[in-house]
Amino acid sequence: MTRLALITSLLFSLILVVPAEPATLNFSGVDEAATEAVTSGEIPGVVILIGRNDQTLYHRAFGWRELVPEPRPMAADTIFDIASLTKPFGTTLAMMSLIERGAINLDAPLGRYLKEFKGAAFEQVTIRRVMTHSAGFPAIPSAESLAGGFPRAARALAAKPLDYPPGTGFQYSDTGFILLGEVVRRVSGDMLDDYLARAVFRPLGLRDTTFHPDERQRRRSAATEFHNGIMLQGHVHDPRARHLGGVAGHAGMFSTAADLARLCRMLINEGELDGKRVLKASTVQLMWQRSPQPDGVRTLGWDVSSSFSGLMSPFFPVNSVGHTGFTGTAVWIDPPTRTYMIVLTNRVHPNGGGTNKIRELRSRVAAAAGAELFFAPAALVTGPSSSAPAADGGEALTTPKPPRTLGTVRTGLDTLVDQNFAPFQGHAVGLITNQTGIDSKGRRAIDLFANAPGVRLAAIFSPEHGISGDVDTDVPNSRDAATGRPIWSLYGPTRRPTGDMLYGVSVLVFDIQDIGVRYYTYLATLLYVLEEAGRRNIPVVVLDRPNPITGRVVEGPVMDPDLKSFTAPHPLPVRTGLTIGEYARMVVAERRLPVSLTVFPLVGWDRGRWYDETGLPWANPSPNIRSLTQALLYSGVGLLEATNLSVGRGTEAPFEVVGAPWIEPHALADALNKQRLAGVRFEAVQFTPTSDVFARTPCFGVRFTVTDREAIRPVTVAFALASTLRALHREQFRAEGIQNLLVHRTTMWAFLRGEPLDRLVAWTEVDRTSFMNRRASYLIYP
Repeated sequence: MTRLALITSLLFSLILVVPAEPATLNFSGVDEAATEAVTSGEIPGVVILIGRNDQTLYHRAFGWRELVPEPRPMAADTIFDIASLTKPFGTTLAMMSLIERGAINLDAPLGRYLKEFKGAAFEQVTIRRVMTHSAGFPAIPSAESLAGGFPRAARALAAKPLDYPPGTGFQYSDTGFILLGEVVRRVSGDMLDDYLARAVFRPLGLRDTTFHPDERQRRRSAATEFHNGIMLQGHVHDPRARHLGGVAGHAGMFSTAADLARLCRMLINEGELDGKRVLKASTVQLMWQRSPQPDGVRTLGWDVSSSFSGLMSPFFPVNSVGHTGFTGTAVWIDPPTRTYMIVLTNRVHPNGGGTNKIRELRSRVAAAAGAELFFAPAALVTGPSSSAPAADGGEALTTPKPPRTLGTVRTGLDTLVDQNFAPFQGHAVGLITNQTGIDSKGRRAIDLFANAPGVRLAAIFSPEHGISGDVDTDVPNSRDAATGRPIWSLYGPTRRPTGDMLYGVSVLVFDIQDIGVRYYTYLATLLYVLEEAGRRNIPVVVLDRPNPITGRVVEGPVMDPDLKSFTAPHPLPVRTGLTIGEYARMVVAERRLPVSLTVFPLVGWDRGRWYDETGLPWANPSPNIRSLTQALLYSGVGLLEATNLSVGRGTEAPFEVVGAPWIEPHALADALNKQRLAGVRFEAVQFTPTSDVFARTPCFGVRFTVTDREAIRPVTVAFALASTLRALHREQFRAEGIQNLLVHRTTMWAFLRGEPLDRLVAWTEVDRTSFMNRRASYLIYP
């Protein structure tokens, strides 16, 4: 019998309720997420606990503790192999205890405590960097290097080269935490498990937290996978921890939701619980300080906003911390509100599956819990209405503007051509460009620079989609056929220009057409170029181009600054109202980048001008933005890409259609049209994408027809669509993915709590005035 069939046949009445939650809180969204995960057949069982202060708000078990050799129901007190939660709740607590006692110096080199790591190669490998995964160690050590345990393992690991210079990057590393476990042993004289039992577990009264469950505890443990023909239950799942006898710094601990809750409570109480103090308050505060390396995404032993936490941190407040584990575990804590969430699953049981479903479950549970715990609707100040949102000046748009006569706009590149490239005489140019880098006659910037008198085109750099704008995967390095110049990819193994790429370059020139949307990745590419140029004292010139959807309208929430990523590089609203040159001026000033920036401005462009009013030739800025209408719609519909909807990729009309196999299209179109949104009409549609989401699967949904491009507000349209889908298809629609590109907690919480559209739009605009004041200093055009 398959796992899905087995779970389906045994599912009913397996929800165990522990204490009742307060009447003011409704965690039905958590119930829905956990129930669906189990019924999908991809995750056998789940235990979730949510608490605040010393109160348990929610504690339930779903599904099955084990399926083979025989089914056993999940219980709230099931013991789980918590995998990498060993790092924050085990190794990190032991390290902080020893740091507090003065036995370990946080900024000392690792070689002070592990003699195998003495020497020049490891001088910059400090304890702090190891604890923040920025020391340069490989992610996962080989099994051979751990064979025989320590001290042999230390010699083997010290013989391996670092992956990158310490302090220059971030790479989540089991290797580093395995070594920290050995540091605890050598400094304290106790094995890691013994030290933790003495210093943390026993003082806190933890009954079921251990590296070696006894026979009674093994019977209560969630099963994982087969190893040598035996189902692991109460024996560590991680193979490298098994090589080390089950006690390791990166994995190996077992615990229950209740025990982990006691650890969370101790931490939010700053080191003390029930009169037992295991750490000083100052030690806990030190542990949770963001480390400047790597880029503020980690604290000592904990995650804040790295790629590993992207499914959970966007739904918890800015100062929250957490961690995940390979077996399907996760914890997230918000110290200021004294709130925590624990999600434990046996997703690897019985054959290692559940990879995608655990990602979905973590996101859905964090979203449902976060919206319930942290949203404060009373704080809203009434904003603009959804029917006629304000533009830059605050005026309501009631009638469309008359079309303009085609202008004579000239780009920064055109100006440079007029000057015969005189500013670059004697320079070796590194050109960041793609298919949109053309002058008003359609000639490539690459060819123009290559043939400019007195100028040497030293290197070419391409962004996402490559030099020709037709690649939808990682972009390899290549060579330009016409000029023979190397093309370095900034969307491959690295997204930043490296020293090798920049060798011999005396000035960098950026010439790429943006579309005025925060999550369009050319903005991040430009920021990374500016940062790397500043580090190497290379000046940067931006050849400005129009904002194709005008620079007059600003829409959507300003992203939460701590959630920055490649699609959220700087605190901007969704629709920025900036040209690429104005954006460059803003990031250089606001980030205080030590780089010389020059912007060659547009001539003849003003903020109200659409791209088709410039007289400039159109080049598709990316494979799925093939028209000005699609660029406009993308500024809102793009928010839906990370949900389980097709946004038309793989069709002839990307971002003009949205659908899924489970949508009733006529009901959706009717419901949307009844809302009378400005500038847009909806019609029922069926389409079958040839690629991307729902490839070769018939989808049903709506087509957007823009009736007034001056009046439409695409972000409002996106939220109207999402809210309507949530009302019509709550069980099927996975709305949590909106936060992937929205990256604004309050708006997302408001949406998940079911706020009406006018209030939801108001939430998206709460930071508008502040942004407009920030923006004013960097504007170039009227």
